[in-house]
Amino acid sequence: MRKFKGEIDISPEVRRAYSHDASVFEMLPEAVVYPKNVADIKHLVLFAGTHKTHYPSLALTPRGAGTDMSGGAIGNSIIVDFTRYMNTIDRLDDGLLTVEPGAYARDVDSLLSKNHRLLGCMPASKAWCTIGGMVANNAGGEQSLRYGNAEKTVKELRAVLADGQEYTFGPLTTRQLTRKISEDTFEGHIYKGIHDLLNEHYDFIRNAKPKVSKNSTGYNLWSVWDKDAGTFNLAPLLVGSQGTLGIVTSTTFTTAPKPKHTGMMVIYLDPKKPLGDIAAIITRHKPSTFEGFDDITFELGIRHFSLFKKQLGAKEWAKQQASLLHTVAKFQGHLPHIVLMVEFEGSSEQVIAGKINALQKDLALFKLKTEVTGTEQESSRFWQIRRASFQLLRQRVHGKYAAPFVDDLTVQPRYLPEFLPHLRKILRRYNLPATVAGHFGDGNLHIIPLIDIQDPKEQLKLEPVLREVIPLILKYGGTLAGEHGDGMIRGPWLPAIYGNEMYGYFRQVKELFDPMYIFNPHKKTDADWDFNMSHLRTTNKNLSSYSA
Repeated sequence: MRKFKGEIDISPEVRRAYSHDASVFEMLPEAVVYPKNVADIKHLVLFAGTHKTHYPSLALTPRGAGTDMSGGAIGNSIIVDFTRYMNTIDRLDDGLLTVEPGAYARDVDSLLSKNHRLLGCMPASKAWCTIGGMVANNAGGEQSLRYGNAEKTVKELRAVLADGQEYTFGPLTTRQLTRKISEDTFEGHIYKGIHDLLNEHYDFIRNAKPKVSKNSTGYNLWSVWDKDAGTFNLAPLLVGSQGTLGIVTSTTFTTAPKPKHTGMMVIYLDPKKPLGDIAAIITRHKPSTFEGFDDITFELGIRHFSLFKKQLGAKEWAKQQASLLHTVAKFQGHLPHIVLMVEFEGSSEQVIAGKINALQKDLALFKLKTEVTGTEQESSRFWQIRRASFQLLRQRVHGKYAAPFVDDLTVQPRYLPEFLPHLRKILRRYNLPATVAGHFGDGNLHIIPLIDIQDPKEQLKLEPVLREVIPLILKYGGTLAGEHGDGMIRGPWLPAIYGNEMYGYFRQVKELFDPMYIFNPHKKTDADWDFNMSHLRTTNKNLSSYSA
């Protein structure tokens, strides 16, 4: 490690600070390192590979802001923090954005906004997360209804693999693929191994893809080879891999033009209204975003709206708070069961008004309470609550811990009315109060149970709940994670989700890329339930902190 130019910290206080992320787990690392450049990453990987035989637990866990909700950003060996140095936004050129993993999403979003662009996979947690974390988890967000997860917007990425070399991954033609496969190199062996695996099981693997628009479980094998288009691209395997296949050092995204005008229709539902029928009609109108949150989240947002004062500025905050309180007063103390946020975009305010009027006409028979916001500023008060839903739970519900373990499930939107009552019945049976927020247009809901993480009886509920929820999700053609990844919480359940055969192919991918298991252990395909449960957080201290 003498060639390492960055910084290494083994102090007890820093190690403790990095022992947790936003998940229910904690692991104390041996060291935290801050690489300065790609050369440092190469040295780290070569160091780990060289000494792995003598120190079997030696491994590297990449980390951004520590907002991972699956336990993907913690480890008991070496944490590699990118935020201190490898945080450069390299360039935005002709709609293509190239950025290092440690850059904060909020800074990228600000740059894009100034250039009238947007990143389609930008998550609701953009105020806190990093670009590296977005790529690692195959993140999605408000715009993913139109643009898809990160996998769809990543044009190219660079990563250091287990041989300590940096490679570029992007779409290859058949001729380029043939050349790669023929190379007697570590990279060539990976290309040949993945090609042979897909060639032998092409239809089975393609059919194993969950039948939903968002998925971040397993490895994206089904997205590598498109025989019809004649392209072969290993980048989708690294997107969503949570640092288990290699360490991503730079990513190039395709960005989209930011709409000139937006307008939102806010719909307030009571429990008697038919969510499925309403959601189906909304979807037919092709909104740019279709989000929502429940009454618990709404109540927390109202009560703690002061959290947004610094972000909005005192004047704008006061204006939005007054508008929010005016809205709340209409309900006379009975908040709506669910708040739906349906946003349209267009070339003019008249176009937006026309789209909203058409939707209102089709929904008239349901006699809904609605509100229309004509500008981005007017809809901001709802976006503030929606985007901060998990932070509100984490910081403001005392005595209970916002426990993400069924936090990212996804089913086809048309099944939500059937699915949600069954899910709520399971949670009630285990006495787990839970909030609901998420991407209703994608059927991707963030169900956050509230538990006392220090109570062993509460901890014992995790496994039986998952054993009941997974078959329910599969019944409706869904997946256990749409955008938060497997990590420690869902990794052990991959065989239950995909079956042993597909799980075996995931294991082959892991071992092709990482034969010595030096990248982010105890996640995804080498996750073990008993081991992970032995690392549940035992204290509520610092639960409000996302990062070190």
